[in-house]
Amino acid sequence: MLLNNFPVEWMLRIIGECSAPQTVVQHFAAWVNYYNRADELTFYNDEYDDHVAPQYPPKPQRRPTTETPDDYKARIGQWEVEKAQEAHITKPGNAMRASYYVEKILPSYREAYSLLVACSDLLRADVPIQQRHTVYKHGRGVVTLPHPANSPDLNPIEGIWNIIKERVKQQLITINSIAELKAALQHEWKQIRQEMVQERVNEISYRCRQVFQHPNVWVKIDLWYLINTTKINWNSIL
Repeated sequence: MLLNNFPVEWMLRIIGECSAPQTVVQHFAAWVNYYNRADELTFYNDEYDDHVAPQYPPKPQRRPTTETPDDYKARIGQWEVEKAQEAHITKPGNAMRASYYVEKILPSYREAYSLLVACSDLLRADVPIQQRHTVYKHGRGVVTLPHPANSPDLNPIEGIWNIIKERVKQQLITINSIAELKAALQHEWKQIRQEMVQERVNEISYRCRQVFQHPNVWVKIDLWYLINTTKINWNSIL
């Protein structure tokens, strides 16, 4: 049987060629706090997921027996024009424009913060509203930092991301599309229990001390790196 009679996917196997592997990077965001978490993940820059880079037409081959050099030059000129019209779109990766963030990401965080403030007000109902953010904090040793710590070691959601990524990694052999990957991520996010978030929040004071004492070393604790974790009594080691 001639090779031309085989389907394309068979020909790749027969000839011994294979397409270059492509790395699929999926960007998503969500929020957590001690009392609650986002209902679902927000995927960003996903409008580029199905974008396929343009395939430029192959350069015309000269036909020495049927065309003159001028004819071939004219065809090359036409090919150059058609190739120039193909717009090349570069995927933004993990970055995003400020307007994109304000329109698609920030609203859910604003709503979450408002709910957290309302929840805190209920917990401090016995404290006069004028004192809830001053006297109350100072009396309990809560110090407002000049700038929030920007470190994965001090962000409880990093521990949750590790759980989700490890669980989805075990399913990759059955995932065949970006839509299925998103569905798997959403499913694992919904399996996260609030107590799992609270366990990672409860250890932040310990992690802060570790970062202060060892600023150039990542803080590695099993609670942030294992899929199946047991409860840890942080009061015994803090």
